[in-house]
Amino acid sequence: MVDYETKTAADAKDLSSSRDAISLIMKQAGRSAEEVASLATLDDADRAAENQFSGEAPTLSSLFGQGKASEFDAGRFSPSAEVAKTMASCLEFLLERKRAGTLLDHQRMLFHEQTIAGLATLGFFGLAIPKQYGGSGAKLGDLGPLLRALTMVHADLAVLFEVHNFLGPVTPILDFGTNDQKEYYLPRMARGELLGSFALTEPGVGADPSKLALTARRVGDKYVISGVKWPITNVIYGGICILVLKIEGEGLPKGRDSGMVIFEVPKADTEQFRMVRNRLTAFDYLWNARFRLVNYEVPCGQLLGPPGKGLAQAFSSLAKGRGGICVNSAAKIFKLLAQIILDPNEVQATNGLTTRYKPGGWISFRSTFGKPIGDAPRIQTWMGRASTHALASRVLGDVCFRLGANGIRDETLGMIAKVYATKALLQTAIHVYQIQGGRSVHKDERRENLRAGGAPTTDADHRIENYIGENMHEFTIATVYEGPNPVLADIGAPNAMTRGIRAKYLEPIGLAEVDGKFGWATKSKFAWFVARTVLGSLNPWTGSTQGINDAFPEKLRLIQKALKRNRILGRRILFTIARYQKSFIDQSFLLGDEGGIFDQLCHSVASLCYAITLEKQKPEYLAIAQALDLEADLRLKGKADSPRLQTAWADIGKQLMNPKSALFVDLISDIEVSDIPLDPRCIERFI
Repeated sequence: MVDYETKTAADAKDLSSSRDAISLIMKQAGRSAEEVASLATLDDADRAAENQFSGEAPTLSSLFGQGKASEFDAGRFSPSAEVAKTMASCLEFLLERKRAGTLLDHQRMLFHEQTIAGLATLGFFGLAIPKQYGGSGAKLGDLGPLLRALTMVHADLAVLFEVHNFLGPVTPILDFGTNDQKEYYLPRMARGELLGSFALTEPGVGADPSKLALTARRVGDKYVISGVKWPITNVIYGGICILVLKIEGEGLPKGRDSGMVIFEVPKADTEQFRMVRNRLTAFDYLWNARFRLVNYEVPCGQLLGPPGKGLAQAFSSLAKGRGGICVNSAAKIFKLLAQIILDPNEVQATNGLTTRYKPGGWISFRSTFGKPIGDAPRIQTWMGRASTHALASRVLGDVCFRLGANGIRDETLGMIAKVYATKALLQTAIHVYQIQGGRSVHKDERRENLRAGGAPTTDADHRIENYIGENMHEFTIATVYEGPNPVLADIGAPNAMTRGIRAKYLEPIGLAEVDGKFGWATKSKFAWFVARTVLGSLNPWTGSTQGINDAFPEKLRLIQKALKRNRILGRRILFTIARYQKSFIDQSFLLGDEGGIFDQLCHSVASLCYAITLEKQKPEYLAIAQALDLEADLRLKGKADSPRLQTAWADIGKQLMNPKSALFVDLISDIEVSDIPLDPRCIERFI
């Protein structure tokens, strides 16, 4: 927990001066008062969030300093025996209920009450809660594999787990709560008595939380709260929700008046509280709702952290949650690939809970111009690119978890992971949709029957199932969840990458010019910083590979190349800043244009993180690392691909379809797939 009493005064002074500098410079750049207030508030919150972490962000070190490859190592999955046992028990329980058809309540469109109760008994909701509060004490870095497995059972399970633990309320209460708050809420959450949610979004307030309208007015020893939150995932009657809102009555200046309040959701609507469930096409087995508070009173003791720090604390929690979006997206990519590669009629082995299939699905029996569609080079390229990006995404998510567990906020890496993985998922979904052709738009008759109250279907019912077409919203929502990708790429990431440089050099230069001065001293310091960084980036031996496990020549070569690319991108960022100087604060989106520096950095960091995971004895995975490296090189040159890269992807795609390949066995062979009714071998069942 952060010691606010000793840090707040100094932090407030630093943030006040930086905020004032930004405001003056933005006004001079012609921005409206509303834009100035919004941007300055967000920057203020971001800088405050950074003060809640320790350690330097490795992505920024790799751009502007002496980056170490070992800082991008995701480490190894190493939970305690107790945590591993709890995870295994929960997964086995979920698989049993899924096999029995009792995982979901289709009439209520929720997970079955007995599913939630069983998970609570097994300790599912307390995995990330320390033992002293009745949990298992799992490390953040140990939960990535669990999220992947939950996604394979049902994607909404992973979202449920993430929202409960990473966004709120577990993480905010652990990070910012008082001892009394922790002792009162965490044991109840660990037992599954309180399911958690995190309420930041409001109508018209998504990517710009500085416009929050939900307000808590201080009246004596209570806050009187009024306003609306919409849409909020996993908020349920009788649960617990973290409200991010504005505070009045505490004497806080405008723009620095945010707060976090622990809100115990009533068990029913009242005159002061009303909630309506949203009818979503994604996360449709979770309770997602909109609710209104009207003069709703909560004790001041429900304030989480100090007044004025709500946005900063929210950004801190978001930083710990982005790895989850990344690993979920990677798992969904593999599910999509399995659906068109595996043959549901050819079971290789089963243990009662999971089934392993042989290849020979849609890509084998759908014929195009006299041969299976999977033999087409373009299709092989699509599958190779998808599996390559999915593996890199999985590692990026694990690195985010590891950094968060160690108290390091690498905001840029979190945005890289989220944008890279969700773009890969969307691209894969569109490609698989096209490969399936007309079947993709067919109604999922099995799902429709269950939701209408029908009994679970069997093969004899001849009802058509459609995993891909019916779930397109599940694949697209990831690109906007926790911030739309373009907003993160054009605004969030450039701000994160350059915030330190702006604070140290650009803001003093801007303030000097606002005062009618030239700012020689600061400009000279900035010029020396640029020159020193650029010269350092030209050093061919820049970037340490010490501490890398399983080192072999090709692995070290790929790592060093990735570090060199990052330094080149750091140079380009500095040249862009030097060109625009103080006006760069108003034009930082120049680094985030599609195909620009941020996009190039996404591919370079993906290549770097994946190369670190290589083991010498697995040639298929080395081929993937080499393809990622080649793609990153091409992106650096402003190109999307090349014949050589297309060939590399096609070779990987062939491996994924080869039952003897490690890629097939490791990645997709035991993923459950649906019947394929347009399979000509069984068409008689459906006509």
